[in-house]
Amino acid sequence: MEKQKIVICSSASFEKEIIELKEKLEKNGFEVIKYPIKLNGDITTGYDKEFSDHYTAILNSDAIVALNIEKRGIPGYIGPGVFAEMGFAIGLNRSLKKNIDVYYINSIPENLPYSEELNLWKKLNWIKILP
Repeated sequence: MEKQKIVICSSASFEKEIIELKEKLEKNGFEVIKYPIKLNGDITTGYDKEFSDHYTAILNSDAIVALNIEKRGIPGYIGPGVFAEMGFAIGLNRSLKKNIDVYYINSIPENLPYSEELNLWKKLNWIKILP
């Protein structure tokens, strides 16, 4: 049986936590096909390629996992980039009939500008907490 292909979505600043999650997922039989990497030097130099590669990986994945941990004093933080990636996967599911599972790790905070949207997606079962 083919391994489920997963993309980790997160702020690249969580380098340690990303690697821990990657190892945990792989230990449980999943194939992590893409995860955020820190770009060295001028961020604009590698951002275009990294951004494109990440979205292409989402297109070719079976699931994405949003690593939403505390940042800026907000537990379960989901930044605008990760929110966009979740929305992209949901958009593929809704428009192209893809079947990409969208997971998050921790509870969704109530004080983000897009918390209402995240909670609606949760209610519609478009996003789920990682079992």
